[in-house]
Amino acid sequence: MYCYHCGYKLDEDKIESKQSTYQKIEGLDADTQINYVCPRCGHLVHGNASEEDVKSLARACHAELQRGRNDFAKGMSNISIGVILLVASIVFLLLSRKADNQFKITVSSPEFWVFLVLAIISVILLTLGVVFTIFGLKRKTTYTSLLKDINNKTFVQ
Repeated sequence: MYCYHCGYKLDEDKIESKQSTYQKIEGLDADTQINYVCPRCGHLVHGNASEEDVKSLARACHAELQRGRNDFAKGMSNISIGVILLVASIVFLLLSRKADNQFKITVSSPEFWVFLVLAIISVILLTLGVVFTIFGLKRKTTYTSLLKDINNKTFVQ
């Protein structure tokens, strides 16, 4: 499919879609024409899509769905590593409490500096993990609903 408004060609490498929702349309019969909307700009592409255009759109949706799954997996692995490093940093924080300082935290000890480095890395990984997980979930839900719309022949945005 090709959008004449923005020049966007749908292929499996690039497709960006707004929230696609499937709604049961009352009065939908064989004479009702289904309109396809460009996922990038939202304008009408054409109302009578060929089978090849629909397959191209479905391939693009499957590719974006896989990218969403990859982002979700990347986010969850970052969260897992971040939690492990956070636990290790807490252990080093407890080790920085020295007996010769009445069990107060000694900021000049190497254990405290290891705690700081691990804590900073874990916060960065946890933040990236949450961001990737949210983006991956959003992409997965968007393109799953878009694929359902294509399969039901009710691709509306």
